[in-house]
Amino acid sequence: MLVLLGLSIGIGSQTNAQTSASLDFCVNVQNALSILSPNGPISLNHDGTAGIKSFAPQTFSAVCNDGDGATVTFGTITGFVHNTLPLIARDVQLDLSIASSDTDAGWTVDVVSDESNITDLVPDLSAQVQASSSGPGNVELQLTVSMDSGSVATLVPGTYCTTVYATITAN
Repeated sequence: MLVLLGLSIGIGSQTNAQTSASLDFCVNVQNALSILSPNGPISLNHDGTAGIKSFAPQTFSAVCNDGDGATVTFGTITGFVHNTLPLIARDVQLDLSIASSDTDAGWTVDVVSDESNITDLVPDLSAQVQASSSGPGNVELQLTVSMDSGSVATLVPGTYCTTVYATITAN
């Protein structure tokens, strides 16, 4: 005689089996909002004539995955300042254009050109240009920086520099 304790055998009964299942898979996407500048510094030899002296256009790459898009601003705090005589300065001009962009992002240049005017009664020391998008997408922005050397007779020899700051913010 066989005695099974704690074990029940159901002969002729059906078992309850699971006939479907599910498992969620999730991908966490980080906010991608960045701007990359070319390597520098960028130099130019003055040709000894009066007027505007432009550097070759420089391409900045901006990345945006924000659903509302982004705004990229380029600006200077000063014009071109002499490296050893900081009271000697010349105006800076910024010009901005779009080299290429993701079509659906809606990138546009909001402020195409701006320049300082250091000789005004109330000097304007800075220049600022701006581009923005209406949706997510990347852009290649071309920035042209120029120095207004003015009269060569008053252009003190030396190196003149300005710094352009680029920022990107979500809209």
